[in-house]
Amino acid sequence: MNIWLKELSMDDGKEYLDVLMTLSRYPDVFARPVPFEPDEEDFDEDRFKSFLKVRRDLKEGINLPKNRTPVSTYWVMADDKPIGYATLNHVADLTKPGGHLGCCLLKEYQNKGIGSIVADELSKIAYEELGINDIIYTSKMENTQSQRSLEKIGATLVDEHDGYKYYTVNLKEKYEKGKGR
Repeated sequence: MNIWLKELSMDDGKEYLDVLMTLSRYPDVFARPVPFEPDEEDFDEDRFKSFLKVRRDLKEGINLPKNRTPVSTYWVMADDKPIGYATLNHVADLTKPGGHLGCCLLKEYQNKGIGSIVADELSKIAYEELGINDIIYTSKMENTQSQRSLEKIGATLVDEHDGYKYYTVNLKEKYEKGKGR
């Protein structure tokens, strides 16, 4: 199984909408992909296209809500099938929850090492495309799956407060190592 990240596109169709709605129904999702409970509203194709546009604009910094920074959103793919989504905040802060990365996978793909692959791929994008040298990851205290994924990619626990654990990785050191400086 080949795991890779695909940027959201206005051409994304029903199979992506279905994944998003399935993830929204999970009671234990730590980062809800849509801002409502799925049973409360009908998330039809038009609203899905609107969602995609908003996420595209967030990446570009267009119409950012107050106190928000740009964020890129990706589909997590297994071969050619969407199995979840991931986010990369362009700015993060050790003093508050919500580090640089977020990931949510369909249940049948959890606990298979995919979160570590996603965290590593997002970290590479953060370093190579956004120039982020020190990345911050946060995990709710009870989210041990996330913590295992972070430890697997070399993240160091640096703080715990307000129900979260805070991890960092020096990406410059991680990705420049072995390039023969």
